[in-house]
Amino acid sequence: MHTHIGEIAPGKGQTAGDLVRRMDEEGIERSVVLSIENPEETYFYVLSREVIAACREYGDRLIPFCCVDPRRGRADTSTDFLGLIERHVSEGAKGFGEHLAGLPVNDPRSMKIYEACGYLGIPVLLHIDSLRNTDSIGLRGFEKVLSTLPQTIFIAHGPGWWREISSRVDRKTTYPKEPILEGGRVQELLSKYDNIYGDLSAGSGFNALNRDPEYAMEFLSKFSDKLLFGTDCIWPKQELPIINLLVHADIPVGDKLKIAHENALRILGIPSLE
Repeated sequence: MHTHIGEIAPGKGQTAGDLVRRMDEEGIERSVVLSIENPEETYFYVLSREVIAACREYGDRLIPFCCVDPRRGRADTSTDFLGLIERHVSEGAKGFGEHLAGLPVNDPRSMKIYEACGYLGIPVLLHIDSLRNTDSIGLRGFEKVLSTLPQTIFIAHGPGWWREISSRVDRKTTYPKEPILEGGRVQELLSKYDNIYGDLSAGSGFNALNRDPEYAMEFLSKFSDKLLFGTDCIWPKQELPIINLLVHADIPVGDKLKIAHENALRILGIPSLE
């Protein structure tokens, strides 16, 4: 549910062909490829139309998402975000993301984008941390987003999201290592709202599970309907420890299948892999 193509940083990146070859090595059938059009994240943009065109060459393997920066146009809520996103959807985009804007998660301009995605029936994959889609400890701003826009499906990712799997959160710690304490906001939001899913990719998703392996199995099984496998693969030789963790996770096979692909196919409205 989370990969990238293009040059992300000088000398670091991959082509769509590189990604598909890595997928073949790992036994992965399909991948969502995310666009990057926010200046806070990477050294270079990876434009939506570039992603859509590249994915079209591998139509049975790669699924494109689009992105629009909230500061486009007039840099206010008068920008026609719906029209911009709708153009990308008509070209083949199946979702919106990766949303990486250096703004509060509930900035009015982002809210207009989320609302447009709900209207168009596509999910929003967003990264939350201390710079991008920022929020206070406890994710109160993000909860307001979820409650205000119940028709929009959100896929949450990043250190600012996954550190909230424990009720003890330190703003200065990006990747906490101590065991998870009950009462985390991630569990609360996943339980309370139908329109939120968790993206297990990258160091943040892996760390959330690996910091407390015993609890991780309970978490994966309990929330198997709300979790999505992803790697955040951005270059060919990147280590992807989340794959091994999920393959060997001691949870029912049915729960693994939900996390591996069934939830994603349902969200994206894509027929079964079989």
